[in-house]
Amino acid sequence: MNNKSQLCTIALTLTIAVGLAGCGDKQAGTVDNKQASAQVPSNLNVTDFPIVKEKLTLNIAAFKPPSGKDLNDYKFFQDVETKTNIHINWSLTPGSSWQEKKNLLFAGGELPDAFYAHGILSEDTDIVKYGSQGILIPLEGYIDQYAPNVKKLLQDNPVYKKQLTAPDGHIYSLPTIDETYSRTKSTMFINKKWLDELKLPMPTTTDELYKTLKAFKENDLGGNNKKDQIPMSFLQNWNNDVNSLFGAFGRVDRDVHKAGNNHLSVENNKVIYTAVQPEYKEAIQYVNKLISEGLIDQESFTQDAKVFNAKTAKGIVGVAFDWNPANQDYVSLPPLKGSKGQKQVWAEYPAGILLRGSFAITNVNKHPEATIRWIDNMYDPKNSMQLSKGVIGGQSLKERSDGKYESVLLPQGANEDDFKQVPPTAYSVWATTKTAGDMVVTTPTGKRSKIDIDNVYGPFLVNDAFPKAYFTSEENDQISRYLTDVDSYVSKMYAKWMMSGGIEKEWDDYVKKLNEMGLDKMMKIYQAVYDRYQGE
Repeated sequence: MNNKSQLCTIALTLTIAVGLAGCGDKQAGTVDNKQASAQVPSNLNVTDFPIVKEKLTLNIAAFKPPSGKDLNDYKFFQDVETKTNIHINWSLTPGSSWQEKKNLLFAGGELPDAFYAHGILSEDTDIVKYGSQGILIPLEGYIDQYAPNVKKLLQDNPVYKKQLTAPDGHIYSLPTIDETYSRTKSTMFINKKWLDELKLPMPTTTDELYKTLKAFKENDLGGNNKKDQIPMSFLQNWNNDVNSLFGAFGRVDRDVHKAGNNHLSVENNKVIYTAVQPEYKEAIQYVNKLISEGLIDQESFTQDAKVFNAKTAKGIVGVAFDWNPANQDYVSLPPLKGSKGQKQVWAEYPAGILLRGSFAITNVNKHPEATIRWIDNMYDPKNSMQLSKGVIGGQSLKERSDGKYESVLLPQGANEDDFKQVPPTAYSVWATTKTAGDMVVTTPTGKRSKIDIDNVYGPFLVNDAFPKAYFTSEENDQISRYLTDVDSYVSKMYAKWMMSGGIEKEWDDYVKKLNEMGLDKMMKIYQAVYDRYQGE
C-alpha cells in the first residue's frame, strides 16, 4: 500500500469511527494509574520477554480486515504471541458496522480489555468523554514504568505528548504515527509535452498560468482537429482540490474537508479563519475567471478518482492537482506568485502524522501492566516497520548484509495480505519513526518519487495549521453548535462564487452573516484551546 492509499484508508477509518451515542451506566474508575503501576503483578516480566510467565488472554476490539481473516491468522501476530506469551481474543467488526457496535459497547455492553486499530476511537469525542468518565484508563503512569518504546517516543517528541494529553492532563489513548509520510498532499503538475510543443516556458505567476491555460485550450494539442484537450483539472476532495492554489495569493487555506482543518490557521499565536481573509477572496475570484473562460474542467467538482486518473493517464490535461501522476509527461509545477507579487506559499502536512485514538485500555482490564507492555512491543522500530512493510524474512521485506531491510514492491496480481503476512496498515497500530524508516531501502522503480516532488515544494511550505489539540466535551459541543451553520454557509458560497462569480458584491454581507452565525464566538473557543495547548 502506498502512502496515498494508506492515508486515504486512515481518513476513511476516521470517518466511520466518528460520532457516538451517550454513555450508559459504567462506573468511572477510581484507581490512580501511577499507584497501580507501582504494584508489579507476580506473573509479569517488567523488562524481558515473554511478557508474562503464564499464558494470558486479553479481549481486544479491532476492525475486521477486508480479507475477513482473524488477526491471529497473520504470521506477524502469531510471532507476537510466541514472543509475549499473550493470546489475543480478537473481537473484529467491519468498519461499516463499527459505529453501531461501539455505541452498544459504551452504552452498557460488554467492554473489551482494549481497543486497537487506526482511529478506532474518535479523536473529537470518545477519548476525552470516556476518559473523563473513567471508562478509558489513564496511561501515563503505565507508560512511565512499563512502556520504554512509547516513553522514548514521547520524550524525543514533546509535541506528540502535547497532542496526546487530554485537557485534564491524562493520556487516555496511544497513536499511530508515520514520520516517513510526504510533507505535501496534492501538488501542481504541468504537461511538459504540451509546453514543449508550444515552446512555452514554465509559468511562475498566476498571470502566466492563465496565459498558458489559454494556449492549451486554443491549440490542437491532441492532433485530432477537435481542440478537446483539458487545460486544468482536479478532484474536489481532501487530496487533490484547487484550494491548494490559494497559496499563490499569500495565504494557505486548509479546507474543512482536509481532515477537519476547518479553514483554520495560526499566525503569531493568533488563530484566524482563512475563509474571511482578503487572500481567500482574491483566490476565488481568480479561479472563477478560469472557470468562466472554460479553462477548468467542468467535471472537476463531481468526477471521481477513476475518471480523473484516466484523463491524466491519457495526457489530455494541461495542469493537474495530483499526488504523483503515473504519466511521466507531467512534471512538477512549483508554487506560483500572485498577480501582486505575493510570496507564494504551500501547505505543509508535517512528516510526523499522528492519529490519536488507535489504542486504549478500558476499566474492565485486569492486566493493564501486561497490556501496556504488549502494545509497547508494537512501537519497537522493527515491529512498526513490519506492520507497515511486511514480515522480515518474508516476500516483502528482505534483510540485507548492511543491516538494513529491502522493501520489495507488491508484484502485479499478488495478494497483499499473503505477500506481507500482516493486515493492511490501517488495521494495526505502529509508529514508523524516522529511525524505522531509515532501516528500509525501497526497490528502485525508475519513476519519480514523492520525495522528489516534496523537494521541489520544500522552500515554499508553511506549517501554520491549527494544532492537534484536545477539546473538552463542552468546547466540542459549543464548536459543533456554530460550525454546522458556518461551514454549510461557507461551502455554499464557495461553490456559488467559484462557478457563478459575485464575490466582490456579496463579500461584506457574507462576513457579516458569518459573525451572526457565531463565527466570532467559535474563534474565541479555538483561541482558548490553542492557548491551553501552548501552555502545556
